[in-house]
Amino acid sequence: MKKENAYWGGEVPAQFLTDFLKPQIVTIYTPKPPGKLILMNRLKKDPYGDIEVLRAFWRINTKVLQSNIVHPLLIYADLLATCDLRNLETARIIYEKKLSKFDRED
Repeated sequence: MKKENAYWGGEVPAQFLTDFLKPQIVTIYTPKPPGKLILMNRLKKDPYGDIEVLRAFWRINTKVLQSNIVHPLLIYADLLATCDLRNLETARIIYEKKLSKFDRED
């Protein structure tokens, strides 16, 4: 995906980071128009899962990203937004493993 300037978000990288979740929804972020990515990869509806291709809402700095996944904070937010219990548990794991070090004490 990186060569296409597209990055995994949501459940797919959550599985990579936690080995806890079996993805049901595939989320892909791209700075290009999503239709182009869909056509180039011949993505089709799947009765066993969903694919969402979203336009990246930030400027992707490919020099900063070391892999083909978005930042753990966005993965965490994607999971919370679903309100799905299995995703909320996975979000908690990601928070503890990757994000808790960013907590600030006032």
